[in-house]
Amino acid sequence: MPPKSNKRAKLLKAARKLIHRQGFQSTTLADIATAADVPLGNVYYYFKTKDDIVRAVVEERTQRFVDLSGQWEQHHDPVERLKCFIQMPITISRSIADHGCPVGSLLQELSKKPDSSDLATQTLQAQLNWVIEQFHQLGCDDPEPLGRHFVASLQGASLLANTLNQPSVIIEQSEQLIQWLHTVVDNRLSIKVGDATGPE
Repeated sequence: MPPKSNKRAKLLKAARKLIHRQGFQSTTLADIATAADVPLGNVYYYFKTKDDIVRAVVEERTQRFVDLSGQWEQHHDPVERLKCFIQMPITISRSIADHGCPVGSLLQELSKKPDSSDLATQTLQAQLNWVIEQFHQLGCDDPEPLGRHFVASLQGASLLANTLNQPSVIIEQSEQLIQWLHTVVDNRLSIKVGDATGPE
């Protein structure tokens, strides 16, 4: 018999998949129990309510991003780290086209619940803070608007890919975002060179 912790992990995995595919509101505890192959009565041992499950899903997604971004730190160049971020939606472009961004879709749904406002921003805020920090390390004078543009571009691409059911939109927009990123870096470098030359 598997340990109890395995049941919780199975429930969380099932909840993550179902909520992504059919939305938080349309997913019931019974759906999650069935998908996880766990008796419905056992669900309440680990999660008292569906809100408890979705909170655990958001926290898991946030931690997953923290772990991934930690791996990206092996790259000394912030541009390469940002490219790793861009690669993330590319690897699940088919799933995004079918069901939307697993983070954006859920957080957008939660933002409509008055008691979930803090939860609705958690994962996205972690991503945004990390991206802004990369632009800060690049020496950009305005890292916050650049970070917002970066994250908004990926979320917009996910929305469009889902609406049109076209994974290629993710690829296309990701390539354009990389080009934009290099333009930002090139402009920053040219300004620094100009500053270094001083007035004529």
